[in-house]
Amino acid sequence: MKTQENCRAQVRAVLEELKQVAPNAPLLALGQTIFWDEPMKLALLDALRAVDPRWQMLFGVHDTDYFARLHTRLLPQHAQVVGEYALLPHNDGSTRTLWSAAGEIAQLFGSETVPTLRMFSQHGGRVEQVARSCAEGRHAFIDALTEAWGWRGLVARERAPRPVYEVPLREIAPALDALLEFGLDGTCAFIEDAPQRARACEWAWQLRQRVQQLAETQPDASLADLYVQLYPELLNALYGDALPDTIRFTRTTELLRFNTQTAHLPRFEFVDIFLNPTYRRACEDAYNHAVAGAPIYPLSEFGEGALPFDLLIPKLGRGTLLLTDRYLCVLTPEPQIVRLQQPITDVQGLAQVVERSWGGSCTLVGKAITLITMLAREFVFVFNERGSPYLTRTAQMHGALRAAGVPLQVNPIVRLTYPTWDALGSAECLSLRLPNHLACAFGEPTVCTDTFAKRWRSVVESQRALLARLASIRSPRALMALLAEREGESWQARLQEYEAIHARLAETVGAWAELLRRQAHALHAERRALIAEAQQHPKRFAALAPRLRELKARIKRLNIERLRVASAPEAQALRERAYALECEAERARLELVRCAFLTSEGLPQTHARPAAWWMLLLSPQWFHACAESLHARLENL
Repeated sequence: MKTQENCRAQVRAVLEELKQVAPNAPLLALGQTIFWDEPMKLALLDALRAVDPRWQMLFGVHDTDYFARLHTRLLPQHAQVVGEYALLPHNDGSTRTLWSAAGEIAQLFGSETVPTLRMFSQHGGRVEQVARSCAEGRHAFIDALTEAWGWRGLVARERAPRPVYEVPLREIAPALDALLEFGLDGTCAFIEDAPQRARACEWAWQLRQRVQQLAETQPDASLADLYVQLYPELLNALYGDALPDTIRFTRTTELLRFNTQTAHLPRFEFVDIFLNPTYRRACEDAYNHAVAGAPIYPLSEFGEGALPFDLLIPKLGRGTLLLTDRYLCVLTPEPQIVRLQQPITDVQGLAQVVERSWGGSCTLVGKAITLITMLAREFVFVFNERGSPYLTRTAQMHGALRAAGVPLQVNPIVRLTYPTWDALGSAECLSLRLPNHLACAFGEPTVCTDTFAKRWRSVVESQRALLARLASIRSPRALMALLAEREGESWQARLQEYEAIHARLAETVGAWAELLRRQAHALHAERRALIAEAQQHPKRFAALAPRLRELKARIKRLNIERLRVASAPEAQALRERAYALECEAERARLELVRCAFLTSEGLPQTHARPAAWWMLLLSPQWFHACAESLHARLENL
């Protein structure tokens, strides 16, 4: 087991290695919101200062991304609406396509981990069978069953998307307060000890009041302005001391401000490569190949001359750049078209046209995988484990570019691994009231933080084993036997009733139906023999015909009798009760699968990407314990 000193030495060694390959590159932590894992990257600060006290680290707000919006005019049932915004859960039903980043939050232990319908099917779950018998209705049942626990995301109800930096703070403040109430107050409710819960609730209330204060006193501020102002306050609280001058704060509208004065910066070098006629075709091919199979459009979807960069024009919106020899077009909501006097073949020429047409305050931002390429030329991205699904495709694009002989230089990234749930035991001891899925997994409704830290890994493994066992169970009897083993007397009684029903059906209806079946089978055999004889001796058909008609009539009567026996009221009642028990068992299986999945996938997810404010709400010592046992590695792009 690694000691804290070993961990500190390991992180310093990684930073020393980074210093050799990217000696002057500031570290960059970039995210859409401050209420998730981005502030956790401050855990790197002490090691950074030990290696080089002058080394800068930037915390940035990605304010050029679109704020989430609904892609349908119909809100899900029971959606919480606040003004022009809706606070939604993420599930595999009515909000399957939901995407939210700038306005999301998760309660303690919560994450955007959706138990999908496919996942239930893989583990033997019969969702449709149970959904048909649900009083609440199929859609409501599926929404509840597949909902990511403890997570909410804000979406705008407007049709036209807006970048985050254009979302007025005063307009979104009430919805943002509802979001914080769900996350902060919901987490406070998990703290069992009353004085500690009161302290946490006071901190949560002060944060909510601070947001409202800024909204009231700064009428022209945006949501991005709020995040930039709160960032240093949040990091100061985490660090427990004044931050050094090497910690700076920024946003993508500043980092990627594009005009003739900034176009020479290394962050726009990849744009220059893309515009170079020598490399443009290779760059387009590499990009299109990298996004194939992903929910990212290839360049051909945007039109002739499309580039994987967007231009954000103040008051006109954000849109894809289309560049031909004769025209520059920006696909803003109202497309902007500029006729060119000569072809643009480098980034400086592009900057001149952009500045002349729309001024010097535009922002040039890469699409998905190219944003990382742009900024990794000048900065060193810091990512948490499981952070950014685009990195693999970015590296794939880089490999194709290098194979095609395109000159490309990017810095490696730093990956951070936190001991999140392990370190919870080093913090102030708290008794936590667990959410239902964790209470089921841990076998008790409340645990102390040190107990949680010691047990969480074994609990995750036990829930994975349970999922595998559930996937292997195919018969209702085997399922009820498992439920009886886990739940005790209630399911033991149901299993006994189920077996008694089938025994009763076998002794009565089954025995009589079997006798009728055998009689019909014998008559069928005789009839087939007579038909064969008639085929061999056609002249005998007239003599055999009466017996064939008689056999056919008797078989028909026997089949009618078998149906009558099978549909007798007593038999029907027994079958209906057996089916009801099967549905109860399948519903119990679905609940077990849901709880096991949320535990076995949710805890590793939150272990890798915890919300920093959880640590301020529970105990700042938790953050310092995470920083002491931090692990880092370099990852080449």
